[in-house]
Amino acid sequence: MNDLNGHLRVLALTAWVGLFPVHCIATAQDFANAGFAPASQNSDSPETASTPAQDTYVAQPSPAQLRMLKMLQQKVASNPNHSDSWRTLGRMQKALGDVDSSVESTRKALELDPFNAAAHFDLGQLLNDLSRPEAARSHLTEVLKIAPSSSYADQVRAMGIEAPAPALAQLAAPRANTPAAGSSAMDWMTSDPANVAQASQLPNPPNFDDVPTQTVGYEIQTFDGSDDLENRLRQLESQAESPTSPFRIFLETGLLYNTNVTLTPISRDLAQDEQASFQWFASPDMDWKLIRRENTRAGLMFRGYFTANESQFQEFNLASFQPGAFAERDFLFGENEVIGRMEYVFSNDFFDGNQVGDRHAGTASFTVIRPDLNAWYGYTTIAQSNFEDDGATPTQTSLDGTTLTFGASHFKRTNWEALPMVALGTDLEYANTKGDDYRYLSINLHGSTDWQISDRWKFTPTWGVGYRNYPDFTDPIGRDEIFWRVHGKLSYQLTEQLSLSAVAGHDRFASDNEDFDTERSEVGFLIGFKR
Repeated sequence: MNDLNGHLRVLALTAWVGLFPVHCIATAQDFANAGFAPASQNSDSPETASTPAQDTYVAQPSPAQLRMLKMLQQKVASNPNHSDSWRTLGRMQKALGDVDSSVESTRKALELDPFNAAAHFDLGQLLNDLSRPEAARSHLTEVLKIAPSSSYADQVRAMGIEAPAPALAQLAAPRANTPAAGSSAMDWMTSDPANVAQASQLPNPPNFDDVPTQTVGYEIQTFDGSDDLENRLRQLESQAESPTSPFRIFLETGLLYNTNVTLTPISRDLAQDEQASFQWFASPDMDWKLIRRENTRAGLMFRGYFTANESQFQEFNLASFQPGAFAERDFLFGENEVIGRMEYVFSNDFFDGNQVGDRHAGTASFTVIRPDLNAWYGYTTIAQSNFEDDGATPTQTSLDGTTLTFGASHFKRTNWEALPMVALGTDLEYANTKGDDYRYLSINLHGSTDWQISDRWKFTPTWGVGYRNYPDFTDPIGRDEIFWRVHGKLSYQLTEQLSLSAVAGHDRFASDNEDFDTERSEVGFLIGFKR
């Protein structure tokens, strides 16, 4: 599969290099050819449209372009229900001068996914080139409604087109109103200009009113393994401070300003739009040791993550309930103390009260504490996820499946009083989903440290960087991504149990595929309680 991906990337690069001169020639022909005059110089009525010159020169496609065209045609033939494949085919046909076929392919993309912002943008450009300015405006306006923060929307605004009213973020293709009996998507979508003579005859665009926003996917996991490492540090700290206590409670709650509430901490797929909101959140982490012996502990635990956004973004309110059970045992290995731990967590997750799915996860871990108090932590997690919505084509869009994760971290104690410890870790992950578009391999690096400014003040920076490869992603433009995060927390310890913190952080997902390129920043104040 990797070899195939490599050949496709080389082929795509060769094709686009070959497309550049053709595009330049086509652009020059647009001004010479009366049938492709700028939209501002043409009437909406077909009677006023000019007829293309009969002697128009068309550049011959290169062999690389023909190979790319054949590959895309084979792709839509083998998988005719993938909207973005039709959209990409339409772009290639347009570049080769086959405008009629380009319109048909782009129309097919919108028939499969009426909320495909990129396809609306492409069809708008095609209709504008074909002297259909009102039809083009209808599609370009839809881009502003569907993806107001995308690069496509920026280009639309540069044309002087503005949305009539702001729209909520659309993370996936919502269930649009069903067309009337006997009518097809080709009838109610703005499509072939030959079928629409007047702008007044354009059908109504997809109806966004009262359509619930749906997330494209989620999984209970962080962007890297730093949160798992933080949980383990809290467990070890509590065991060292209160070895006889049967209860461990940690609760963090506060107010954040989040520049992209659509990108939740449990999101595996990425939002195409960024929506900023003030956000309350709470994150409890508790366990109860029902069995406490000298070297053995076992009991129940509960974790969760809850958010509440401003009212216009309530569809992104998250409630994640994560009950579980654990058992751990201490033993000596040479001069090292080893803590072996097994835990099981069942996660049940809701967005605005609507269940998204559940997840069963089992983790086996060990912590090795050396005589110098330096420590190693290693873990293996196997998780099975089940989602309520498997998408239109489950073999591509389903996130159901098994995730396997391996991780190792090192806690290094220093001789500096102001910097007592540094942590560094790595994680390897394989998500074997049912849907090809979400199957990935990932490697992450992350680290953190504590700067003890004074007895009560402490600054904790954390960072992470990683790479995800989606070897079976079905769109010709891959969604492989490099992601990184930088966060910081400045804490003031009021009492042994209570602390106040100011936090700031940024998460970035960089992908060549615009549909999956996004970022998020957060700032806020937290209250922490531990017992």
